[in-house]
Amino acid sequence: MAGTTAKHATLEAARRELGLRKDEFALGVEHGVIRTCWSGDELCVRAGEVARWRASPGELAELTRLVHAAEAAELAGISRHRFDQLTRGGVIRPVRSYTNRYHAEVWQYSAAEARRLPERRPELLGTRLPGPFLAELTSGADRRAEGYRSRLRAQTLLMLRDPWTKVAAWSHWLRSAQSPVDPARISQAEAVHLARRAAEERLGDVLGSHVNPVTLEEQAEAAREFTAALRRARRSRPAPELVAPADAAARLGCDVERIPDEYRDRGVPADLLEQSVADGLATVPTPARVAAVRARRAAQHRKDERKAAWEGEQAAKRLREQRERAAAARARAHIPERATVPEVTLHLGPTNSGKTHDAIALLAAHAEAGRTGVYAAPLRMLALEVYERLRTRLGAEGVGLRTGEEHLNPDAPVLCCTAEAAPTAGDFLVVDEAHWLADEDRGHAWTGLLLGGAHTDVHVCAAPEAEDLLRKLFAPGTDITVVRHTRHGALSRTKEFSAATLPPASAVVAFSRKAVLALHRELLGAGRSATVLYGAMPPAARREQIRRLSEGEVDVIVTTDVIGHGVNLPLRAVAFAETGKYDGRSRRELLIWEAAQIAGRAGRQGHDAGEGLVGAYRSRLPGLTARAKLLDRAVQAAHGARPGDLRVTTARLRPAWADLGQPEPGEIPHALAGWTAAACTAAQERSWLRPMPVDEVHSKLLAARQAVGAPRGVDGCWPRDGHTVWRLITLPVDADRPAYPVICRAVLRGAALHHLVRPLTGIERMTLPQAEEYAATMRDLRIAVLAFGRECGGLSTEEVATCEQAAAERINQLVAASRPLATHGSCASCGEPCAPWYTHCDACHSSRFSCHDTEWLDW
Repeated sequence: MAGTTAKHATLEAARRELGLRKDEFALGVEHGVIRTCWSGDELCVRAGEVARWRASPGELAELTRLVHAAEAAELAGISRHRFDQLTRGGVIRPVRSYTNRYHAEVWQYSAAEARRLPERRPELLGTRLPGPFLAELTSGADRRAEGYRSRLRAQTLLMLRDPWTKVAAWSHWLRSAQSPVDPARISQAEAVHLARRAAEERLGDVLGSHVNPVTLEEQAEAAREFTAALRRARRSRPAPELVAPADAAARLGCDVERIPDEYRDRGVPADLLEQSVADGLATVPTPARVAAVRARRAAQHRKDERKAAWEGEQAAKRLREQRERAAAARARAHIPERATVPEVTLHLGPTNSGKTHDAIALLAAHAEAGRTGVYAAPLRMLALEVYERLRTRLGAEGVGLRTGEEHLNPDAPVLCCTAEAAPTAGDFLVVDEAHWLADEDRGHAWTGLLLGGAHTDVHVCAAPEAEDLLRKLFAPGTDITVVRHTRHGALSRTKEFSAATLPPASAVVAFSRKAVLALHRELLGAGRSATVLYGAMPPAARREQIRRLSEGEVDVIVTTDVIGHGVNLPLRAVAFAETGKYDGRSRRELLIWEAAQIAGRAGRQGHDAGEGLVGAYRSRLPGLTARAKLLDRAVQAAHGARPGDLRVTTARLRPAWADLGQPEPGEIPHALAGWTAAACTAAQERSWLRPMPVDEVHSKLLAARQAVGAPRGVDGCWPRDGHTVWRLITLPVDADRPAYPVICRAVLRGAALHHLVRPLTGIERMTLPQAEEYAATMRDLRIAVLAFGRECGGLSTEEVATCEQAAAERINQLVAASRPLATHGSCASCGEPCAPWYTHCDACHSSRFSCHDTEWLDW
């Protein structure tokens, strides 16, 4: 620990170790939150006290937090006006003062004091202040500055150990207020001793002028405190007696003229004389000389302290680096390998070619013969659709569902799963959309199933572009059968659709929620019955919108690219309102295979949709454009007439907890770096195998650390073990979701989350964005509760699922009302169409915001 001995840390070293600002640290010492002790003549903090608070940084930060008046009023549960009244009356004293850029004085207060105010002074929080208090405020009294100075004086006195030095401090403050101490109250020896303490301790420099008493009340308080401090000092020890200058000179063997002027008139303090004789001095030192010696010693002490701090920091740095290297060295990269050679069937083909249908039929047939089976899909909706289909054929007891959000009959012989939740052993395995192997974030799930699973019969459904990579995943000599599927049903390219010419059972595709809601508004205005489908909707609401279109309740569904994977609809036509999307980093044009995946949803076999139509949608909304050439190529790729631009050349690996060497939470980043290096080395013979990027894991670890206030570095103390933190940062919940820090605090610090469970009456009054956000939060919580149980805020899956279902029903209610869901796409001023991401059209925007530019040009 920098700036410390084995047992103690200086105040400045302790403040740096705890990561507090000076005002916060002083507040902690004043309140006794940070316990101090004296080491010699210096106030210090024990090393154990520093270690105790380093283990609970969040609690310490809350106890020493400074807040402005508005937040302090909120913590106290009163209005800002009432809080200002109480501060002006001196009920709560400021902790910090500064001048803002408007040259106004701003006060900050202790959050802990504000929170305790209702318990400390409940009589002042009622509907009316007491008469005398109100009268003082009416007279214009403002005790904030007075209270601030009083607080600074109290903090200064904490740093003074000697009782007589404290008396000297009060004497100094009285003199600064032109209130000299009555000579009759102190003896001559005491007066000399006080002057000596003030000079030797340089109290004039230490105390400063910013804490001097100003008002008459402060001066009266200083007089009372001086008397009390003098009484305590006299009880501790009397002031040293004075020795006549002649006697002192005789003792020292010098002339009287050698005695300093400070002592020649009144006498020499006996203790100073004895010390001078013992040191063999020719005269007694002056207070200024004593102060200079002390200043040199203090400067040397600070120099030694800085040197020790630097050496301590270097030693700590070496230990940290050693621990980081050790954490990285413990990591191992495990490449899954099959214990048995399976029979492999590759089902390759474009969309609507029946590859998934045929594989599921084989799975059902093997299940009826008594074999176990697994169906692994990329999306929960697709897993749920196959689950419903197999349950109809095999019975409810024969099929289970396992995803990150729910487990239904998980011990059934046949399981429908998302790829991450699929078991790695069994008789029959169907892996759908296997070209997800190349996905940087989720490809590891498909790699684990295909490279290291223990299934005896494996059926893989994928795009034709994935064939080469899929063959490499299986050992040489594996019996691989390739079944090539062609598209069922024609897919025709039409030039353009409008709101009036869209046939029933059509999908209009855009790539943002705002655009979807704007197009929905436009279609309703044109007299079409329409619904919406996009990623922010909870699964239950998505299923309801799919049902409404499937059963003919609406003609058109306006959707994002969520229909590209795992949504089978009886679509007659797919109309692209735009062909550009934001991919999380930048806005770009769709790739051919992405457009083909969506276009191929038209004319689905088994849904009586007939020939599929694909074209652009002509909207009145500016800013939405669809490239005709891209749609031509997408239709050709969906037919298999031309290759797409899908690149499936690498499979992804992801570390398991055991691969990391069981690190502590602070060691996880270095263990991940070690694993990445080890994985690259282990995969040298497999050029198609790559470790997954760990940026997302790092960002979630950072979010978890900030949520619980854990210190950074390998030696940072977290409230839970490394395995718990690893499970938390690998949950399928995004780090930028509002629920993620809440989940982190619940799991790592035991925070309760019952306040997030809203009453059903409140959910029923939510707007569409509120219901969507609440459903997403409940979905994130359900994932966490499923993983951690009651450890996650004391919630149960039933409570969370009930709230999510209520939010989904509210969304369904709003969508089914057949009226515009938002104002997107309509100018807020004139009501004319505008781009979905703007609130005003170009004309209204120019008329409102360009007048100043026009005036300047005219001038």
